[in-house]
Parts: sequence; C-alpha cells; structure tokens
Amino acid sequence: MLAHARARAPEECCGLLGGEGNRAVSVYRLRNAAPRPEVAYEAAPEELFGAQREMRARGERLVGIYHSHPRSTEPEPSRADVRLAFYPEAFYFIIGFDEGGEGVLRAFRISEREGFWESAPFETEG
Repeated sequence: MLAHARARAPEECCGLLGGEGNRAVSVYRLRNAAPRPEVAYEAAPEELFGAQREMRARGERLVGIYHSHPRSTEPEPSRADVRLAFYPEAFYFIIGFDEGGEGVLRAFRISEREGFWESAPFETEG
C-alpha cells in the first residue's frame, strides 16, 4: 500500500485488501478514475469488479479498502470518505506522509449510514 501511495503521489491511490477473517493476505491496486485524482479517489469500476471476482475465486473476502491523502501528515477520513464508505464490515486504511517523506498508515471503521468514523487498531507483518 505504501509503495502504491508513493508511486502515485501527488495523486491519491486506491485499492482493496483481500483475506480471511480480519487478516489481509492480498493487495489489489486499483486505478484512480476520479476527475481530480490529486484531491479525490474513485476506483475504476472495471478494476474494482475484477478485483472482487479475483477475491471470490481465491476464496478471500474484502478485508480492507485503502487510499492515500498524499499531502496529509495525520490522515483521517474526509466527509467524502465517510459519505462513500459503503462497506461497513471493511477496515478503511488511509496513507499519508510525514514531513520526512515516511509513510503514515492509519486504519478506521467508517459508517456511511451513521455518518461517523473511529480509529481502528491494526498490526502489520514483515
């Protein structure tokens, strides 16, 4: 995810995480098809549906959705992120960069229906 965010900066990147339970095992990079990708993200529909098909074929489920806020040192969901959070069972990861250019990864639970978000604990491996 961090490599994807770094490669796409200054535009926002986006993608999905597939896995089992709450453990992500696969990253699905998606093309950002937003009209203004430097300030928003919108997963290219054909890639989004393709990634979901591939997850099902692998026996995975949607564990997380990620995107970047490349100009944020403390990334958190925007109003648009909350409004468009249609998968309440998924973790939402947002990637920013600190002043030294190091990646900052945050996880959230977002409820589009209830219009709120909260930080979520997570662990990374290797």
